[in-house]
Amino acid sequence: MVREHFFPEDEEECTRCLVEVNSSPIGYVQYYPLSEEDKLNYGYDQTEAVYGMDQFIGEPALWNQGIGSRMVTLVLRILFTDKRATRVIMDPQAWNERAIRCYEKCGFHKVKLLPQHEWHEGQKRDCWLMECTSPPAAVD
Repeated sequence: MVREHFFPEDEEECTRCLVEVNSSPIGYVQYYPLSEEDKLNYGYDQTEAVYGMDQFIGEPALWNQGIGSRMVTLVLRILFTDKRATRVIMDPQAWNERAIRCYEKCGFHKVKLLPQHEWHEGQKRDCWLMECTSPPAAVD
């Protein structure tokens, strides 16, 4: 189901990964360079190497165990080291305090509220634009 929904063959710029723990798929992460249009909409300089990042852990029994912060930290290291990102952004829904705490732990900070930004479960939801400008020091 995840492969069908999240792995379209027409988007070459996006790197998509299934996340496994002990050889069992438990989540998903993707990252991609921000388009020129998105950079303009968010107020970033066109010359910057800005990447977007999205992820989830689909197994609630595995929440609150540090897996999310390890996952985000590892991807941030790839983006800042291999891809030479100048900043990485994400836009979690404002109600998702657990995810926001995880991202802050990994070095993200809230930049601005994006009202009615994302369609989720039948309604538009507010999201936070969050950014990270340097890789985290360690994986907890």
